[in-house]
Amino acid sequence: MERVSLEANIRQETGKTGARRVRKGGRIPAIVYGRGRTSLAVAVASKTLRETLHTHAGLNVLIDLGIRADSSEDKQLVIVKDLQRDIFTHEIIHVDFQAISLEERLETHVPVVLLGTPKGVVDGGVLEQHLREVLVECLPTQIPEHVEVDVAELTVGHALHAGDLAIPAGVTLLTPPGEVVATVQAPRAEEAPSAAAAPEAVPAEAVEGAPASAEKAPEAAKKAPEEGE
Repeated sequence: MERVSLEANIRQETGKTGARRVRKGGRIPAIVYGRGRTSLAVAVASKTLRETLHTHAGLNVLIDLGIRADSSEDKQLVIVKDLQRDIFTHEIIHVDFQAISLEERLETHVPVVLLGTPKGVVDGGVLEQHLREVLVECLPTQIPEHVEVDVAELTVGHALHAGDLAIPAGVTLLTPPGEVVATVQAPRAEEAPSAAAAPEAVPAEAVEGAPASAEKAPEAAKKAPEEGE
C-alpha cells in the first residue's frame, strides 16, 4: 500500500463564504475527524492534493498529514473518506480525511477490474459491469489497489457475483455475496420495420388482368328517325 505525505493548515474561515475564499487562494477546504478527535477544519494545496491522489492506490492511499497551527505541527495518519467535486468542472472542492491507526481494521471501497473477453461476447453478447467497486474490511496496510476477476468463461445469460471474487487473505468482503458484478446479455433483436417503411400498396389498375375501376358511360340516345320514315 502506497504512503505519501501532505501538508495542511488550520482553516480559520468556515462556511460557504470561507470555503469559496479558500478555493480562490488555490487551496481545498477539508475536514479531519476520527479516532475520538474533534473535527478539525483545514485546507490543503489544490495541486499537491491532486498529486497525492494520483497514485496506483487512488483514494485508498495512506497519507501522513502534517497539520500546521502557527509554529507547531501535528502529524496524523489519514485516508480520504469522502471527496466532493464540482458538477460542471469536476474539480475537487472539498475533502474529508479520516484519522486511522495501522493496528485497527477499517472499511473502504476497492475497485473491481474485469479481465479477459467473455465467451458470451465472442458469441455476440454484450458485457455489462454492474458493480465497479466492493466494500471490504482490513488493516490499512492490507487495502488492495483493486480486485481482479477473469470473465473469459462468462457466457450469454450468466452472471458473476461478488461472492465469486478472489479476495486477498486478511481482507473481508462486506458487499453482499449475491450482488451482481457483471453479466453477458444477449444481443438485442432487430426491430421489425415500421409502417412508414412498409412498401406502398399497388393500385388495382396496375395488377395485370384486373377489371377497370369505372365502367364506360352508356351510349347516347339512338338517333332520331329521319323525316318521311
